[in-house]
Amino acid sequence: VSTGPHTVQFATLDHAWVFQLHDADCRAAAAQLLSSRSLHKMGFGLSGDRTQIRHKLGIEPEAVFDIDTEFRRRGYRRDMGVKTTVALVFNQRFLKSRKQTTSNWSNKQLTDAQVAYAANDAYAAMCVAHALGLGAAVPSRN
Repeated sequence: VSTGPHTVQFATLDHAWVFQLHDADCRAAAAQLLSSRSLHKMGFGLSGDRTQIRHKLGIEPEAVFDIDTEFRRRGYRRDMGVKTTVALVFNQRFLKSRKQTTSNWSNKQLTDAQVAYAANDAYAAMCVAHALGLGAAVPSRN
């Protein structure tokens, strides 16, 4: 049984933020950002995330758009994800460490590598969204 999400990441083109949801202040800030209708949030594979966020934070995520939807609109038939879209949009590889993907995100103190992974994941999605002309802030979750 999943007890996540344990972290929520946001990025702009200039900054990235990683919120650890075990911290009450971070949880409150993330809930406020995610429930805001005025802040547009984008990411990949968000349908499961929305359900988990509802359960974990007790809020309805608002103004959330899955970038995969834009790629389906453009004729791609499967979910793309950040690695594939970075390759398509920027002709660059985006490396995602399997070790970090499967690491323990519920730890009270994330490692530097986990923080970098989370921030890079949100930032890469933001860059893709920006290149496609889609929006302002990107949530992602681990």
